Amino acid sequence: MDASTLALSPEMEDYLETIAALFHANGEARVTDIAERLSVSKAGVTQALRSLAAKGLVDYRPYVSPTLTKTGQHLAERVQRRHDVLKRFLSEVLLVDSELAEANACRLEHAVDRSVLERLAHFIDFVQHCPRGGSKWIRGYEHSCDPDQETAVCERCMEMAINEYRNRQHTQLTEEKTMTLAELKPGESGRIVRVGSVGSIRRRIVDMGAVGGTNVTVVKVAPLGDPIEVKIKGYSLTLRKEEAEAITIEAQTSQEGAK
Repeated sequence: MDASTLALSPEMEDYLETIAALFHANGEARVTDIAERLSVSKAGVTQALRSLAAKGLVDYRPYVSPTLTKTGQHLAERVQRRHDVLKRFLSEVLLVDSELAEANACRLEHAVDRSVLERLAHFIDFVQHCPRGGSKWIRGYEHSCDPDQETAVCERCMEMAINEYRNRQHTQLTEEKTMTLAELKPGESGRIVRVGSVGSIRRRIVDMGAVGGTNVTVVKVAPLGDPIEVKIKGYSLTLRKEEAEAITIEAQTSQEGAK
């Protein structure tokens, strides 16, 4: 049976969604638990299960916990996806309280077309990830300005958003260029970002001048990778591999290292 051709009432969709959720959480969906979750009688659950079984959506026998058929599982997942997207939109974009978002998503999920749902999901991703959106865009909505205010306020907000995006890009590029000193090859250079070790190893490293902001160049690496000869502040030092692995550096290009 093709799930796309089935027309179910909101109540029947709720049953499918609830059975799937209980099975995921508990390994089974007992009639008692279904009734409690949906605030209906056990007799009402039994009648609904028989109706769903007649449609080929549930495997049901008296005194045995029901399970979803392949078609029923597909429909349950579709309803759950609608619910999740709507709740995310209400809570993460419109900043509606979580409980209120949950309650409204339960009501809205039965009335939203698939094309509208996909647009909502795409919009959420745009708001949260696109540089033209972002978390500040949402916070800006929460504290939105009076539309009658001067446009200079809007221009200032746009300038702040552009600066935030540039800073985020710079941070991302910096993180991509970081590695441990032990990963550098002979002749390669970097700038020390941090020394991550503790105790005596850290003290020894710092005493040798390996502190944040200092340039370091790998001179020679032993055949087995230990020890490693480096040059810091014009001095040649020998580090154990364990010590070199504790030093995070920002890799430099040959032009940067030559400065």
